[in-house]
Amino acid sequence: MSVLEIVKGSSLFYELYDEEILKIVENCQVLNLTKGDYIFKEKEEGDEIFLILQGSAEVIKNDITIGKLRKGDLFGEMVLLKERTRNADTVASTFCDVLVLKYDDIFSLYNSDNKIFSILMLNLARMLATRLKKTGQSIAQLKQEKEKDKAA
Repeated sequence: MSVLEIVKGSSLFYELYDEEILKIVENCQVLNLTKGDYIFKEKEEGDEIFLILQGSAEVIKNDITIGKLRKGDLFGEMVLLKERTRNADTVASTFCDVLVLKYDDIFSLYNSDNKIFSILMLNLARMLATRLKKTGQSIAQLKQEKEKDKAA
């Protein structure tokens, strides 16, 4: 599977044409990581978002794995909302290739290609709304389980 195909599978790039995606990723770097390498650490400042091209990673907070990332998963996207402080550690759990997209490269599209920029921001809003909804469902489920435990 090509880099373009993996990137196209990410919801951030939904509704973009191949040539538009290539315009975004043409200057990106790829990190080659081995198991245990940090992609970033909690409380670090950063201006990148990441997309796993190959392998997997874990999101860790207070020594607890709170998420698993695999090929095609995008993370660190809060940077696009000017939230530059990382909220958790992200560590390669296998050999891992990660595409690095810089904040400035994405926001330069605001001036150079407003259509692509608008689609990216709409997709970001959709991604965050979906995550917020899932989080709300998880909280409701935990609340139900806690109430069951109290009743038992």
